[in-house]
Amino acid sequence: MIPLLQIGLLLFFAILIFAIIGLDFYIGKFHNSCYEPYGDEIQVEGLCGNDSSSRRCPEGTVCYAKWEGPNNGITQFDNILFAVLTVFQCITMEGWTEILYHVSICISMP
Repeated sequence: MIPLLQIGLLLFFAILIFAIIGLDFYIGKFHNSCYEPYGDEIQVEGLCGNDSSSRRCPEGTVCYAKWEGPNNGITQFDNILFAVLTVFQCITMEGWTEILYHVSICISMP
């Protein structure tokens, strides 16, 4: 059982390193959504971005960082616990494509 525990600790260390990298790149990026310019009513529940190649909001709406985020705010990189959970979701390949789409919508890819 001891070698299995060592492998588990090594895996957790790798997940933690990728979570810290995700915190560096994607902190606060999964909360942008399209709102009315002078109100708090959400118009399009989905991600948007202010970069040149990000998804833009429809005419008459503005991209604000007020939305709780995808999966009721669970998929995010705002703190280390949710970042570890998001990286674990990607490693297990259960719903990783949705996270890939969220990143490609809100981040400008060169």
